[in-house]
Amino acid sequence: MTSTAVAPPEAQYDTHVEADTGMSAESIPVIDFSGYLYGTRQQRTAVSQAIADACRRYGFFYLEQHGMATELVDNAFDAAREFFALPLDERIACKASTGRQNRGYQPMFDTQREGEAPDVKESFDMGFPLDDAALARLADLPFYSRNAWPQDAGFRYRVENLYYAMLNCGQQVLRAMAESLALDANFFVSRCRQPFTNMRLVHYPPQPPAVDGGIGARPHTDKGLITLLLNDANGGLHVQSADGQWIDAPPRPGALIINVGDLLTRWTNGRFRSAVHRVVNVSGNERFSIPQFHHLNYFAEVDPADIPGGGEVRYPVIQAGEFVGAGFKRDRKSWRS
Repeated sequence: MTSTAVAPPEAQYDTHVEADTGMSAESIPVIDFSGYLYGTRQQRTAVSQAIADACRRYGFFYLEQHGMATELVDNAFDAAREFFALPLDERIACKASTGRQNRGYQPMFDTQREGEAPDVKESFDMGFPLDDAALARLADLPFYSRNAWPQDAGFRYRVENLYYAMLNCGQQVLRAMAESLALDANFFVSRCRQPFTNMRLVHYPPQPPAVDGGIGARPHTDKGLITLLLNDANGGLHVQSADGQWIDAPPRPGALIINVGDLLTRWTNGRFRSAVHRVVNVSGNERFSIPQFHHLNYFAEVDPADIPGGGEVRYPVIQAGEFVGAGFKRDRKSWRS
């Protein structure tokens, strides 16, 4: 197949924010995952197909009955609230020790594209733990470093427990997606050895009244394969529909929100949609969320020709880590310095 280069997924959508943007009457699909985890072959196929349909139309869906314990989620949200209540100097002490990392504390307003207002949020990230030998081998690459923890050992325990539960859940979702594309179930997961998958605790203070002063998260697409998202009870997540309207995606008790990232859009040759989304925290409350961004191994190649049935190849082959790193350099001030 020949390759016809196209603009990256995030460049295909209008990311301008208007204060009076109307909301769509559509809603994000809700999928019960228990049929895939515990069901018959027929039930697994039906769930995989429902996920594929949601990925094609919306790029987002709610996932219920995902197998993660409520206690793990609650404990991690408690840890997030405690961390962001710490004095600023204690939070800053948890910044990554090396540059171009997605671990540790990210200060308020660091996420900002040149010429745009910054996101009104701060965060703490943990990445995939690596042993000393792997760290030495990968030390010159972005994303690979030691996690930077606060002194409270209980914080680390609660956050790591949720990280591994979400990692397992995300791998199951990737298996269902692979099967929906008539691939081996481990097609994606097998390329996620020593990934730079990170989980983020995000704190959104009540946003400024004027939209031009910045919102929680300005319109963007995620860069990796998929994102698993947990929210507190405060809404504010909006997903852009194919016709440019905003769809409200309010919290749904007990459910994850799953969305497609740019790498998966490219790999599926545009069949799975990486949708633009934003966070507008007009609740008047502090808002907390916990996304986990599923990534490949840094050196993994993403080639749409690997997945049959997608028609003429629209995207060139890319290396996962370089592609995601370029996105970080575009979107974060700390990566441009």
